[in-house]
Amino acid sequence: MLQFIQEIGWRGLISNKTKGTSEIFKRKVNLYSGFDPTYSSLHIGNLISIILSIHFKNYGHNVFFLLGTSTSLIGDPSGKKGERSLIKSEENSLYSRKIRKQLFKLSKQFKIPIINNNWNKKLNFIEFSRDIGKYFSINYMLNKDSVKKRLRSLSFTEFTYQLLQAYDFYYLYKKKKCVLQIGGSDQWGNITCGIELIKKKNKTQVHGFTHPLLTKSDGTKFGKTENGENIWLDPKLTSPYNFYQFWINLSDVQAKKLIKIFTFSNKISISKIITLHDRAPFLRILQKKIAKITTILVHSKKTFTDIYNINQILFNPNLNKMLTFLSKKKLLLIKKYIPWKKIILNDTKFKILDILIIDNFICKSKTEALRKINSFLLNMNPFFSDYVITKKDFLHKHFILIKKGKTNFYLLYFKYEV
Repeated sequence: MLQFIQEIGWRGLISNKTKGTSEIFKRKVNLYSGFDPTYSSLHIGNLISIILSIHFKNYGHNVFFLLGTSTSLIGDPSGKKGERSLIKSEENSLYSRKIRKQLFKLSKQFKIPIINNNWNKKLNFIEFSRDIGKYFSINYMLNKDSVKKRLRSLSFTEFTYQLLQAYDFYYLYKKKKCVLQIGGSDQWGNITCGIELIKKKNKTQVHGFTHPLLTKSDGTKFGKTENGENIWLDPKLTSPYNFYQFWINLSDVQAKKLIKIFTFSNKISISKIITLHDRAPFLRILQKKIAKITTILVHSKKTFTDIYNINQILFNPNLNKMLTFLSKKKLLLIKKYIPWKKIILNDTKFKILDILIIDNFICKSKTEALRKINSFLLNMNPFFSDYVITKKDFLHKHFILIKKGKTNFYLLYFKYEV
């Protein structure tokens, strides 16, 4: 299976792997990738593990998705700067159901079973300490990066996480014959704990394989509990339109790297796409390719088609001329995917500044609205800060389209009180 290692190698999907990993791919192997439901949605960083799992599946290996319902009650300290807030049991159940639903869509399509690690909830502390804890020295556990970086602030609760994940590997080795665990590079310490446990308990060599993490522009990783904006797979947290726009707005350098990771196109096809892109970068061929593949994978082909059609409308250079003639059907399609708000009115005239700050929907304050006033367009036309909206501004008697900056659109739906 040297071909497989070469395949994921040129895609940039290899960060760490245990010695001898390449050898096991000479036969079909059982492996798994874990996802802890510490929040209500997965994000695009998790999508790399999912795509890597699909590559393994496509090469004939048996793959499992592990839903870490019980381990998420403890919380993985890997990559965290401070103590993780423990989630409540009711949140744990809710998050687990939501992430299972996200995984199920992909597991059904690619025939990858989902396993829940509820077996950890049945563990007795004394028995676990005797049967599992005795195989790990304190020195071994302290040398893990996730521990060393937070030694002064790490609680005993988080300290035990590596043992619980190690037990997951051991359990799946015994019950499902899994000999390989895959995940992001921040999971290397946890994965090697599982390898160590199986080696000591069963005198067997199993393996680990990690991929590089997806990082934001500031260098931090995408994470379910990290601060800042994430690109979620849940359409309620990141709208399919904004999901699509994230990929469209990638830099050329990012796009050339990520097209290898987030699409399944072969090496020759990707090389051709990059060549075409370089001839006319303004067409954003690479970005559009990644946006199409990921939107279809996470959402659906219909959703992609809708968003593509919306983009053709919103980014048409003649939109200011054609907007008046835009059908109500197309406006309702736009409303389905971009941020929109219903506003109840009891007057026929109202100031634009009051609308921009209503419920913090577009701006958080009049100060912000005034500062950014030159970046706004109302129905694709500029306006002054003292502009007063009247019924003549409405599209199809109810709608106003606000553009903020180069890429952000908001649809306002106005309704008068009777």
